[in-house]
Amino acid sequence: MARLDDPRQWSKRKRWMIALVIWNLIAPIDMASTFYSGVQGQIQDDFAISSTLATFGVGLYNLGTVFGVLFGGPLSERYGRRPVYIVSSLCFAVFSLGSTLSPNISTLLICRGLMGLLGSPVFSIYGGSVADLFTPEERGPVAALFTLVLQGAPTIGPVPSSSLGPTIPWRWLLGFITVWGGVLAAATILFVPETQPTTIRRKIAEAEGMVPDVKEMKSSKAEVWSRALLTPIIMLRNEPIIIWTTLYHSFVYGLLFLLLEAYPHIYDSHYSMSRDQASLVFIAPFIGNVLGVLIYFGYHKPQYEARQRMIQIESGGKSEIEPEAHLPGLLLASLLIPLGLFWLTFSAHPDIHYFFPIFSGVPIGMGMTLLQLSLLNYYIDLYPTTSASALAANSAVRNIVATVLPSVGLPLYTSLGIRNANVLLACISCIGLPTGVTLYVFGRKLRAASRWAKQSTDAGLLPHESIEPTAPLLAQSPQNHYGGTSSFE
Repeated sequence: MARLDDPRQWSKRKRWMIALVIWNLIAPIDMASTFYSGVQGQIQDDFAISSTLATFGVGLYNLGTVFGVLFGGPLSERYGRRPVYIVSSLCFAVFSLGSTLSPNISTLLICRGLMGLLGSPVFSIYGGSVADLFTPEERGPVAALFTLVLQGAPTIGPVPSSSLGPTIPWRWLLGFITVWGGVLAAATILFVPETQPTTIRRKIAEAEGMVPDVKEMKSSKAEVWSRALLTPIIMLRNEPIIIWTTLYHSFVYGLLFLLLEAYPHIYDSHYSMSRDQASLVFIAPFIGNVLGVLIYFGYHKPQYEARQRMIQIESGGKSEIEPEAHLPGLLLASLLIPLGLFWLTFSAHPDIHYFFPIFSGVPIGMGMTLLQLSLLNYYIDLYPTTSASALAANSAVRNIVATVLPSVGLPLYTSLGIRNANVLLACISCIGLPTGVTLYVFGRKLRAASRWAKQSTDAGLLPHESIEPTAPLLAQSPQNHYGGTSSFE
């Protein structure tokens, strides 16, 4: 008989329904960050403001997510995943409505910041929910779906708003996000039960009249918040692997938001495209996102699993694959991203058809997806007990960079010129290759000097965990303490 406190024993249909509701909930929250860019021109004209001020609508949303993702994990540990989903989805819909009906730019920007702050906790816990519901062997298709929406939603975000912007007022378009978020908030309330086993067991115990230990709850609460908020900061300060990989990943992630402002300038200068038309070029990076997912799950994942099985067989189960086995994806990404930027640099010219520079976004999109999958799964294997904190540190820095870069894009291209600005960005993106090679070649020595990293491939020295190269933290089994992988799975 299936146990009620073990979501993995629920029916397959029920588990997939819950996962798909969460998947759909992520889409508008993730897309809202860049969807705004497609109507930014209308907002500038309506409120008679500068381009720089209007750009803050993207930056403040990303700034809110910096803090929201940090609070989502400990809140779900303390109160369960369902309350976090419900509060986040409702708050997102409410402040999305506020931004839609804003009478002035100040109200709009404040609502945008609160949308990011209160909606983003779902990014901290979606993986934990999937790990609650599915075994590692079942998570491949689920992981691919979540990876695609997480990387693809912000990439494709400007396209629908830009294509509809010339004919539909911006308030109607932002209202679409509001209605979408509201419908999914209702679906979350109706169809997403609690999935965290610890919380389910606690509720069952309370229903049976068993009173939990108050001292233990207070101690657990203090531990959850201290580890959740302090450990990522400590790792950023003391862990070179986290520092360098996070800096590169943050640049690549922020590049998407910088290009939101740069593409209209590039294509207007060379091809006399309007801002709305120029935003349509983000279809190319989205195609790259899809190809990146296919490459990872169609090629790299099977290669990884085959190598893992071979090592287990040769060692008699005494050794496990090293974390550096995830880095070939990072190395490929560090080649694709500069390739795409140099492609854009030398093809964006009035004498060359705009088709060619537009498709430079395909390798950029592929690189973004491969980097995210490879790097974050590298963290999972590298930090068996603190991967949640490593990912929280990475996410916070990425969102800080994404807050700043949209405001930097236009001044950068205006002051340096289109070609020089593109060359600068392409050269910066090249730092990923030596970083990846250093980690791949000297990874074991670097791990030996780390306080948190996995020190040996000997299964006898560390508890063996079944780790798959799936989407970030979807391959770990849920744990009952924060600082491991429970909230960020």
